[in-house]
Amino acid sequence: MDLHYGWTGKLEIGDRWAIWRGAVGDSQPHRHYAAQAVLSTEAATVAFADGELGSGTCLLIAPLLPHRLLPHAQAAILFVEPGAAVVTGLDPAWLAQIRIAIARSATPPSPFWQHWVMQAEQPAAPQPDWVEQARKLIDQALGEGNVSLPAIARHFPWSPERFRHRLALALGTPFRRFVLWRRLRLAATLLAQGCDATQAAHGAGFADAAHFARTLKRQFGVTASQALLQPPR
Repeated sequence: MDLHYGWTGKLEIGDRWAIWRGAVGDSQPHRHYAAQAVLSTEAATVAFADGELGSGTCLLIAPLLPHRLLPHAQAAILFVEPGAAVVTGLDPAWLAQIRIAIARSATPPSPFWQHWVMQAEQPAAPQPDWVEQARKLIDQALGEGNVSLPAIARHFPWSPERFRHRLALALGTPFRRFVLWRRLRLAATLLAQGCDATQAAHGAGFADAAHFARTLKRQFGVTASQALLQPPR
């Protein structure tokens, strides 16, 4: 294995999902809230905190599981936030590859990925009108910096706490996590439109470019300089 691969490729950020396409560089042991599926034509390798190595053309990593990806020439990495079932434009071959990996796993597969595959194979249920309204209000507030839950809740006939609870149930994701993904998605759009990192960061409500870079690194293990960010579909 060539240990000199660096993180170079394209990162597309969607609605609580992201897809990395490109070379996989060395990484430090870490964990993140989003689950990962690492898909490749030649076997990739992941090292877990207990020293165990996993190798294959479809590696399934559960949310918050400490791990470290080893360098690899070319791979697609699917990041999925818990609660997000629909990945726009997902290659059906990837879904089949994930399903096969679950079926052939020598150890009990991640309950997350088992549940996600079942959800992904079902038609997406339409969201209630009030959820779409909340999404639009959040997007409008992103550039202002702090997205205030009480300010958003004011548009609905519930207390802020009741609104928080109902929205989390409808989306499958806590309010703050949902806002974070919307910020990242907007920043990716602004970068793709020609903004520099500072403009994109401020436009999406991050404190500065460094804050955006740290968040991107924490979420996906790559920086904006390593990834050619793609506009969301």
